[in-house]
This record gives sequence, C-alpha cells and structure tokens, in this order.
Amino acid sequence: MGLKKGSDLELDIESLAYGGKGVARHEGFTIFVERSLPGQKVLARIVKKKKSFAEAYPREYLQRAENEIEAPCPYFGTCGGCRLQNLSYQDQLREKTGQVKDLLERVGGFTGIDVPLALASPKETHYRNKMEFTFTDAPWLMDLEDEAETFGLGLHIPTRFDKILNIERCLLQDETANEILKFTADWAREHEWIPYDLRKHTGWARNLILRSGEHTGEIMVNLVTTTHAPELIKPYSERLIESFPTAATVVNNTTTRQAGVSQGEQEFILHGSGIIHDELNSVSFEIAANAFFQTNTLQAEVLYAEALKHAELKGDEIVYDLYCGTGTITLFLAQQCREAYGFELVEAAVVNARENARKLNISNAHFILGDLKDLFHPEKEKPDIPPPDLIVVDPPRAGLHPRVVKEILQVRPPRVVYVSCNPATLARDLKDLCEHYHLKRIQPVDMFPHTAHIESVAALELKN
Repeated sequence: MGLKKGSDLELDIESLAYGGKGVARHEGFTIFVERSLPGQKVLARIVKKKKSFAEAYPREYLQRAENEIEAPCPYFGTCGGCRLQNLSYQDQLREKTGQVKDLLERVGGFTGIDVPLALASPKETHYRNKMEFTFTDAPWLMDLEDEAETFGLGLHIPTRFDKILNIERCLLQDETANEILKFTADWAREHEWIPYDLRKHTGWARNLILRSGEHTGEIMVNLVTTTHAPELIKPYSERLIESFPTAATVVNNTTTRQAGVSQGEQEFILHGSGIIHDELNSVSFEIAANAFFQTNTLQAEVLYAEALKHAELKGDEIVYDLYCGTGTITLFLAQQCREAYGFELVEAAVVNARENARKLNISNAHFILGDLKDLFHPEKEKPDIPPPDLIVVDPPRAGLHPRVVKEILQVRPPRVVYVSCNPATLARDLKDLCEHYHLKRIQPVDMFPHTAHIESVAALELKN
C-alpha cells in the first residue's frame, strides 16, 4: 500500500535526524516524524509526501524509548524550542555527534572522518543570555478546554510564524529574566498594550528581548514596538528599574517593517547606556541591543578555546576573522598573532568591537564594516591589508556565501578554521573548500542543550 497524505501508520523510530525529527522507514520511504525519539513506536499521520521521503506527525505514542525521560518543562511538546528535553543530556550529546558525522558523510562526501563526542555545556538549563519573546492578542491554547485569552507574551509555535504560546517561565533563561518576563506581561495586560498582528499589520507591542551578562549580572531590557510612544513606555521603564536593580539598561527599538523581525530601525535609550557588559575568559565585552554575542556565555568560552587550539598560532600570523560580530574571536586571536582583522556587516557590532579593542588596549585588532560578498568581490576595491596566514569564519546558519568560498580558495591561506552553527551548511562548505584543503579535525560543541542545534569547530590545512 502506497503512502498517502492523511494516512496513519505505525512506525518504529530508528534514529534522530538533524533538526530533531525522528527517522522511520516504510516501503522504501524515509519518513521524518516530528516529536519522536529513536526506540519509540508511534502511530503517525502522513502530513507531506515527496518523491523519496515523507513527513509525519505523531498521533499516539505506542511505545516509549528505553532512554526516554520525563521532560521538566510544562510547555514541552508545544513550544518549538527544546525538542530533546525528554532525552537524557548524555544521550543528546551522542545523538548530536552522530548527526554531525552523518551530514559530513552524506552532504560533504567525507569518509573515515573521526568525530569526537560533542563537548557538554557547563549548564544544562538557565544557560541562555538572550531570549526573544513575542506579544500576541490570541495566544495558542495548549488544551482545547482552556479559556481563550486575548493577550499573551511568549514563544513561537513550530512552523507557525503568527502563532504564539504564552510563556510564564522558561528554563533556558535565568530566574531574574523570568521575573522580568512576568512583570512585562502583567504590565502590558493591565495597561492594555495592543500586540502587533503579523497578518493584519496592526498594533504596537512586538517583542520583548532580554539580554543578561553571565559574569556581570547586568540585564538589558529591549522592547520592540512599531513606534516610539513615551507615554506608554516611560512609565513601564521607570517601574521596571525600580523593581529590578540589575536592569542596567532599558531600550526601545522601533520598526515599521511588516515581517516578523525584531531588529529595530531606530533605537531609543530609556535607562542606562544602551549596552551591557559580559566576559569571555576574563576579557570584557560591551554588547548593544542588535549586536551578536554568543548566547551561552560559559560554553562560548569552550567554543573559542577550541577555535584557538585549532588555529595553532605561533605569534607572527596575519589573521582574518570573517563574520566577527562584536569581535570576540578577533580579540582572542589578536593576543596570539601579529595582526587580526575582523569583518562584519552590522554597524553596531563593529562599533562595539572597536570599543572593546580600545578598552582592552589591543592595538593589533582592526575591524572593517561591510558585506563580505561585496568586500571580497573581484570587481570592487578591496581593503588595503596584507594577505592572511589564517582565515577564521563564523557564519550564520546559512553558511558561507558562494562568493566568500570562492575568495578563500583564491587567497588560499595555509589554514582555515570554520566555526559552524549548522552542520548541514558546514558539510556543504567543507566539500567545496576541500577542493584545495584537507579536513584535519572537527569537534562538535553543544551550545544549546535540549534543542536540536549543535555547533562545530573544523580545522582545515592547505594541501601540498
């Protein structure tokens, strides 16, 4: 019997694919099953059918996995964040390591590659220093018998850009941030803030973004709205800083864009300096609202230590750090090389990076603003800097732009270190880079326990 959309099947989950979906097989088809674990037997409904695979959703769990545990979060199974909370942490690490190896083999075409066990996060919960919540006027109901609410502040339902689950407490952020989340939701409800509607493009309150310094305790409260309305936001800010002394700064980002993006077009500082500080390996960094900074501070120290180890610096190298953000990796590299050049698209991040270098008195770290695909375009003027002995890349989930890959292969530094947040695009890019490079080693690093994400650090060496 062929597979049909809407049909129900009993499936044995064999493995876990990157992204957190269980993998089952039926009549030659690979079936990806949402919210399932290896070892489970599920009654699943086919929701999508392609030529060589299908996607399904579990209707009933017929058999538990032997290593399955009770998820500690009441929102597990509805919220789209922590897909693996019902798997022990050591099992999570083993699954993620296997996914990196599988993608290197299937997508990258590598054979016989040794992939060590993913490095564990020092914290399994309360590790995130940044969380983004969305306002809604129609929260998602976890139970059909629940009474419909007309206000919520929470996280997105998987695959639904316009559906928000009201969250009162998240295990991924610290307790002070959870208290600020509740304070903001209560205040907004009491003062009748109108949530922004992504379909109708009406309303005012869009997002609440909380950032905290792991080592400093400083907290940034960033309220994203459609307009700057002092009569609404100033009383909130004043009461907030009275209630939470560690709220070092309160900012209001405004945007008129209709898409569900939280980065503002304008920023208004309501309290403090508009930045907070944190440390990585005792090096202090300042962080603006829209600047990138690794969201698991303690594990970022482990990640960057791996990157430095793979860099094998002797002290006289010229180093390029592509996608440098606020300069975290660049400033570490600069202390062990002759000159380090960081490249970044976000202007606020470059400003932070330059200020971080100035405060740390690191004079051999230089930061260049611009889009890499333009900075390295063959028909455009390039920065007047010496060629690199080492290139470090830390791209977004989409991986390297093809033009950047081409430029690296043209420049051909002796070594490349690739810091990745997506093993699928990592495998794709490594396949192209290894036209002229040898993959020397790779180390997965688990930055986000309980989620389907995994970081990796890969070291490449130029072939003779």
